[in-house]
Amino acid sequence: MKIRKNAAPTKEAMIEMSIKYIEDKGEWSLRKLASYCGTTTKVFYTRFEGEEGLVEAIINFIGKKKAQQYKSLEQSIRAFYFFEQEFYKENKTILEFLSSRGKGANPFTEHLREPYLNLFNGDINKVIFAGTVMLGVQALMSKGVPLDHDVTIGFLEKGIE
Repeated sequence: MKIRKNAAPTKEAMIEMSIKYIEDKGEWSLRKLASYCGTTTKVFYTRFEGEEGLVEAIINFIGKKKAQQYKSLEQSIRAFYFFEQEFYKENKTILEFLSSRGKGANPFTEHLREPYLNLFNGDINKVIFAGTVMLGVQALMSKGVPLDHDVTIGFLEKGIE
């Protein structure tokens, strides 16, 4: 049996390395990603059907991870608020990248639909309201605007009643 010495990394490893590269370098280039992953652009096109497929794979990877983390969270508005805030801080660069690719400010909604509906007792309007507030919070955070978290949480709780 012939063993390949320079086999390309697995698809999941390529996704993880791509995320790390984007976070570290703050840029996107399929050629540079391929070099960073120790492979060729052809492998990216074969495994992901190009840039758009890679972007979708990144969204699915992070979305599933976020949904798993959310499952272990206390089901309260306060916990939801701080979870979303912390997620934004930890993933700011990749979120900005995905937004620049036309994926919106929170492209993981599909992965979190069920957990968020559970938190808000199945009321999609409450999910939309809370999501809108959190997008505003993230926009302010990205500009370094100080926030009174207790006031924001109170606003969320009152708006969801």
